[in-house]
Amino acid sequence: MTQVFAFEKRLNDFHQLGKAQAFNTSAMGKCALAFMNQTVQTDVLTRTKLQTQTKNSLTDQNSLAYSLQIIKDQGYALDDEEVELENRCLAVPVFDKNEQLVGTLGVLGTKTTLQRRKINKLVHDLQIASSQLTGQIFNN
Repeated sequence: MTQVFAFEKRLNDFHQLGKAQAFNTSAMGKCALAFMNQTVQTDVLTRTKLQTQTKNSLTDQNSLAYSLQIIKDQGYALDDEEVELENRCLAVPVFDKNEQLVGTLGVLGTKTTLQRRKINKLVHDLQIASSQLTGQIFNN
């Protein structure tokens, strides 16, 4: 986690700065892995022991591989109470001008604030922000 913009009711989110999450549980980690080169993705999956953070964490290699394909097809990843119960995170990839993955962009919220019915709109907004980042970083 390299940047956090916490709002008043979630100031404890600043404690997440510099914290690493298991890639198999976080939306940002799954998103990054889904959009990596297939050879790198396979290598990471075969060399890494999948961690459990909640009862919802994906800890089966085959289920995770299937999930990564869905993430790539839909263009975003969702952590639905996989890191912390009652929280959801949504992430989209950020690409360079050659369409190579350079990072992910995500939002975190409670199940109440990041409702399933809002996901499509949030994905759309995050994808626009991702494209703008690419343009600002790589076209200057």
